[in-house]
Amino acid sequence: MQQLNISSNTGLLGLFGYPSRHSLSPVIQNKFLRDNKIDAVYLTFEFPEEELETAFEGAKSLGLLGLNITMPYKEKICSLLDKKDKIAAAAGSVNTIKFNRNEYFTEAAGFNTDIDGITESIKKAGHEIRDKNCLITGAGGAARSAVFAFLKEKAGKIFIYNRTAEKAENLLKVFDQKNSGKIFILYSLDDLKKRYDDLDIICNCTPIGMNLKKMIDKMPLPEDINLYEKIVFETVYNPVETKLVKKARREGAMVVDGLDMLINQAASSFKIWFGVMPETGNLKEVLLKYTI
Repeated sequence: MQQLNISSNTGLLGLFGYPSRHSLSPVIQNKFLRDNKIDAVYLTFEFPEEELETAFEGAKSLGLLGLNITMPYKEKICSLLDKKDKIAAAAGSVNTIKFNRNEYFTEAAGFNTDIDGITESIKKAGHEIRDKNCLITGAGGAARSAVFAFLKEKAGKIFIYNRTAEKAENLLKVFDQKNSGKIFILYSLDDLKKRYDDLDIICNCTPIGMNLKKMIDKMPLPEDINLYEKIVFETVYNPVETKLVKKARREGAMVVDGLDMLINQAASSFKIWFGVMPETGNLKEVLLKYTI
């Protein structure tokens, strides 16, 4: 990999998350920066929840150009921002921040590129979302983005299955006021199995399957569910072949893996910061070298 040339004029971008050191975002964004000859560097910052506001104000004060936000801070960061674009405000989840500075004030503006990452990944894989019934596992920031993306693309029914029903109910309250009858909570595995035959798209928005000791050998769905002819969309990207993805391929599902979403949302973030949509070309092949 080409060496970075860092000077006192080099700009700084970063990723906030807990955990975040596993992330491939630095590989992507630093490549984009080099390809576009921009004097900046992208790093990860990992800290516990109680330090979020302190870290955010520090980034703002120290002159960072922008931030990406990952779990579990995509919702929590919203209250610290000066403004959000319409999509981020409607989704209630932010994954990209741009710091706009003048001599008097630094404005922190929030955006959500996960939504484009989801829809673009599914469409580029050759699948439609319109009128499709969708299952979303999880109820955090990624799930919020998925609900918004599927509503925006006029999906059919949207089902939410989460380990904690209260979080799923809160997600329903956020979105269902204007979409009455489209969003449903599945409270148990029995509920899920009853609805299963009606599902077209399954979207995992949990960290289950991630390359972490407690996650990597687990599945967000019951092992006995057959994924034949379902569209399985995985947001976990390391490993690329999660337990869910392996099962989906084995059983004849149509798979959209997590690297596709990571690349698409990262490119949209870069455009927000610099006004340029970067070339993604062979980026997926590059990233595969960093995954297990």
